[in-house]
Amino acid sequence: MAKEDKNWSGVAHIRVRLDILNSPAWRTLSFTARALFMDMRAGLRSTNNGDINAALGTLSHKGWTSRTTILKAVGELTALGFIAKTRQGVGGPTTGSCNLFRFTDVPTYDQPRLGVNACKATFEYLAFKTLEEAEQALRDLTASEAKAKASKTK
Repeated sequence: MAKEDKNWSGVAHIRVRLDILNSPAWRTLSFTARALFMDMRAGLRSTNNGDINAALGTLSHKGWTSRTTILKAVGELTALGFIAKTRQGVGGPTTGSCNLFRFTDVPTYDQPRLGVNACKATFEYLAFKTLEEAEQALRDLTASEAKAKASKTK
């Protein structure tokens, strides 16, 4: 039997599957989106997948200062299938509730008080077989954001 490493005993850590890090979708992500993934992942515990938020109030102590930067990174992570929204937030940044997300590589347990339903891991990021497919998904995201911005200014 292997000797237990005392350096890891009781220390919180982040687990990230190698099929995430080796996927075309991951290689397409901006470094900002990768950093947000890791900061959000640091909040994942054994049963709270689906109750992960990307609110500035939660992330500001990790160095995040811009809602726009966070929203763009969340858009990338969602478009490429690393996270999925479990609850739509209501209200503005100072009132109401924030969006909640789940990691697609981890099962989600039922959380009725939050309105989060149980589901198995979906591994949506694996749908992108090539870099070109993942890059196209980001181009589509950028185009839809530009279209939404243009319709707001009219």
